Amino acid sequence: MIKVREGFSAYETWPFECLRCLCVWEEEYLVRRMSDGHGNDVVVWTREGTQVQPPWSGMTCPACGCGSVTTFPTGYLSHQAAIARARAAATAPLFEAAGRRGHSPAMTYTLLAISLLVVTSVEVYEKVLR
Repeated sequence: MIKVREGFSAYETWPFECLRCLCVWEEEYLVRRMSDGHGNDVVVWTREGTQVQPPWSGMTCPACGCGSVTTFPTGYLSHQAAIARARAAATAPLFEAAGRRGHSPAMTYTLLAISLLVVTSVEVYEKVLR
């Protein structure tokens, strides 16, 4: 039987960014840090009263469901509000041009690749004709 000694609890807010759709959001956790009496640390992460995995493990994007998510240091977005606003403003025209919110950057790269392929094919065709 493991006897857990008292520790302390703290609320931590973790910022996340989806590497697919570039959605940025924050999640608040109650983190309980304790000792098991044998010199081992025990950390329990909870969100809304439910025990969950740590933020760096198993997070999915609430917008697109992608599992490719990165975290920032705690408090990063509150200190970098200007960067977050600039990023949102820079990506807004892409979303509007696509005619829908949540436009995937993969579509932009696909169109770019097709354009490059067409230009290259034309150049090769012209060299063959000469």
